[in-house]
Amino acid sequence: MKKRWQTGIYLLVYILLLTYISDFNIIQLLDIKSFLILLTGTFLLTLPFYDKAMDKEELLCIYGTKSIEAGLIQVFLLCFVQLSESTEYDKLLADIVLCFRPILYAFCIRLILINDDTKSLSLIETESEKELTKNQNIIMPSYEDCRSAKLTRRESEIALLICQGFSNREIADVLTISEKTVKKHVSNIFDKTNINKRDELIHYLTNHY
Repeated sequence: MKKRWQTGIYLLVYILLLTYISDFNIIQLLDIKSFLILLTGTFLLTLPFYDKAMDKEELLCIYGTKSIEAGLIQVFLLCFVQLSESTEYDKLLADIVLCFRPILYAFCIRLILINDDTKSLSLIETESEKELTKNQNIIMPSYEDCRSAKLTRRESEIALLICQGFSNREIADVLTISEKTVKKHVSNIFDKTNINKRDELIHYLTNHY
C-alpha cells in the first residue's frame, strides 16, 4: 500500500518542478480561503454517504472522490462571479485562471487519499465472472449482494475474493494490504454474516435476502 505522506511529497516536488520550468510564481497558487471552502464543501458532499460500518479506507476514498465534485462546483461559481462583476478583459482573463485553483487542490487531495494501486471492484467482479465460467453450477455473489449484506466496501472486496477461493495471503497480495488487516476484515465479515466457514459465504450472500 502506498504511503500517503510519500505521495504528498512527490506531488509537491512535481508542482515545484512545473512552476520552475514555466517560470511561474507558486505563491499565486496558494489561496487558504479557497482551500478551506473546498474542504468544507467536500465534507458536506461526503456526509450523505457516511456509514458507521464503513472503514477508514472507504471513507477516504469517498472523500477523495467528492473533493473533485466540490472543486468543480466551486470553480463554476467563482468563474460565474468573475464574469458577472469584471469589465476589464485582461484582468478578467487572469482572474478566471486563478478561479481554477480549487481543481488543483481537489486533485491533490484525491491523489493523496485514494489508494489507486489496489485492485478495482470491476476487476474483482471480472474475476468472479471467470470463476463462474469454471463452475457453472455455482452462482457467484455480486458486489451488490455484499453491500446488501451490510458489508463495507473493503469487506465486500474481500468477500468476493473469499468466494473465489483466495486465501488470506493471496487476498493481501491482490489488494496490497497486510495479511493481518485481511484477517481483521474476514473476522468482521463472519460476524456480520453469522457464519463460521469460508465455504458458507457464497450461499449466504446469494440467499440472505
